[in-house]
Amino acid sequence: MAPSSDITPTDDSEATSVSHARAFIADAARGRTFDALPLSLCANERATRRGTFACELDVTEALTNRFGTLHGGAIATLVDVLTTAALLTMTTRGGVSTDLNVSYVAPARVGTRVFITCEVLKVGKTLAWMSCEMRNEDGIVAVGRHTKFLPVSLVMSKL
Repeated sequence: MAPSSDITPTDDSEATSVSHARAFIADAARGRTFDALPLSLCANERATRRGTFACELDVTEALTNRFGTLHGGAIATLVDVLTTAALLTMTTRGGVSTDLNVSYVAPARVGTRVFITCEVLKVGKTLAWMSCEMRNEDGIVAVGRHTKFLPVSLVMSKL
């Protein structure tokens, strides 16, 4: 299902939109913020079409909980940031999270590879809805949904 959009994409060039998302991820991975570590371990970033973003993550000890599996906080962070990367293939308005939901289905053990795919479900005038799926060789690890408010810079307050 192709993403639906009520806004004009940033550019007609798919290469430009993908490079915008990649630059966002690279910048965040270089930072000194909470999301830098999991993002720095993402590899093979790609967007097969506008509104999508995918990558692979090798589960390292630094991303695990005391049971040796991918930490739920790392999973939620990846859902948050990578669905935003999918959104950035369609618009320059990264937005602000209004809702983030993650269902943890199965563990991903240290040393395994997780394949992450994100998709924009719909972009409206002020909201965007995205989904994310994480899989390893055994099946689904987690699924997530993310809703973002997109600021409307030209709208003035009625107050």
